[in-house]
Amino acid sequence: MPKAVALYLRLSQEDVDLRRNAAKDESNSISAQRSLITRHLDEAPELCNLPRMEFCDDGFSGTNFTRPDFQRMIELAKQGEIACIIVKDLSRFGRDYLEVGDYLEHIFPFLGIRFISVNDHYDSSNHDGKTVGMDITFRNLVYDYYSKDLSSKVKTAMRSKQEKGEFITCFTYGYKPSPENKHKMIIDEPAAEIVREIFDAVIAGKTTSEIAANLNARDIPTPQEHKGVRRKENTEPQWTHPRIVYMIRNIKYTGVMTNHTRESRFIRDKNQRRVPMSEWIIHPDAHEAIIPREKWEQANEMLRKPKKVTKAVLDQPDRVYYCAHCGRKLRKTYGSDQYYSCASAKYQHDSECSGIRLKRSEMEEILVEALRAQINFVKQTQQTVKKREPSPSMELYRTITQAEKELTQLQSKKMERYEAYRSGEISREDFIKVKDQITSQVEALTAKKEQLEKDYQAQLQAKQRKAETKGDVAQAEKVLADFDAGLREHLYEAIDRVIVTSNEQIEIKWVFADVFAQKGEIC
Repeated sequence: MPKAVALYLRLSQEDVDLRRNAAKDESNSISAQRSLITRHLDEAPELCNLPRMEFCDDGFSGTNFTRPDFQRMIELAKQGEIACIIVKDLSRFGRDYLEVGDYLEHIFPFLGIRFISVNDHYDSSNHDGKTVGMDITFRNLVYDYYSKDLSSKVKTAMRSKQEKGEFITCFTYGYKPSPENKHKMIIDEPAAEIVREIFDAVIAGKTTSEIAANLNARDIPTPQEHKGVRRKENTEPQWTHPRIVYMIRNIKYTGVMTNHTRESRFIRDKNQRRVPMSEWIIHPDAHEAIIPREKWEQANEMLRKPKKVTKAVLDQPDRVYYCAHCGRKLRKTYGSDQYYSCASAKYQHDSECSGIRLKRSEMEEILVEALRAQINFVKQTQQTVKKREPSPSMELYRTITQAEKELTQLQSKKMERYEAYRSGEISREDFIKVKDQITSQVEALTAKKEQLEKDYQAQLQAKQRKAETKGDVAQAEKVLADFDAGLREHLYEAIDRVIVTSNEQIEIKWVFADVFAQKGEIC
């Protein structure tokens, strides 16, 4: 099967006009990129008949290469399934000129992959054995500079809006964007009523957990649900103590706008740093208040003041317990023993989560016995010896070798008949008859040999997978053998998670669960 041509398409968030939900430059849209590349391939005689594979990263920046379809394309290229990669222009491939240059000058030539950038008039087949031209290098540098310059301009524009008291991030629950100015907050009355109710309840002496439980019992949508935001975690949204505390402490409800509380240190910084309060940009009376300042201060006075402690990052390998009902990780509390329970029980009084309360000491006794049973299983299967069977791949190899010998003999026979015809020993009709017979035999034998070679390659791959599996099993056996010396000490290293349905029903997911299953097949 011929190798494929990979069409790579990319459109980042910066290329999208949010007001129209369309590309700012129509030529950069995914459909326009696809149309341009397809037209170029259709006009290239050496590429038009090759199979095509499309890879599209819609909404991913070109400043880094951690894009899902890009990584999938490169993985297939390493496996030898791609002969050519084609893009609209180099900026669609990437905007980091150092990494783009590395792909063009080192990675793709090493993999034997042709690279085409249509609008840049670049085709690596025209640069065989040479580095890319100065114009391409300069373009990469310009694209990289463009990203950094754009980032600087965006940051400057955002800072200007912050200094004017405008809102530039997600809107606070209880507010919505103004139809006249999307950076201005106006009151969202249905949500604002809930905000006022929460502040009144705190001032009346109710605890934040009681307030959260009451809102959940009445099926009041959470802030995320109200905004229509989907949760990444597979858990049901609910009001919680931290959410209520966050709302009570949020000074924006008094009409004060606080900006520049966090900032990015570099382009695409995934972990923004907290900005000291002295550097915050604060604007009083920036929008209409939902809560008067006096009531806000009164509610904050009612909140329990936790003692200031120095936070220490501790290794907690036992945080593997999850609630089977809501999917959340069980919290750990302390007393005469350590206990695990589901926090959802505080906010959903009639939920099934409320029945979960486990002693750590009792749970670990159960888990140790379960782990010991797994170790005994591995030890028993180690003692089982399976009779060695003849290798199918070796039999195929012998058959292929025999077919090659027969093909050589047929070619020799064909040559002998030809020489006999040239010397007049046989007639032309007899030679043609024998030649046709030999040709038919050669074609049949060649087809058989090709099929045998495919089967042989499949056997080798299956053998390699089996060897890798045996290696995984051997590693698991070694680790589990070490566990046997001190099961309790190494207990949580063998557990992926423990799913708790009730105090009497749990499900254990082992780190080596797939290896345990494979062990029975191999041994």
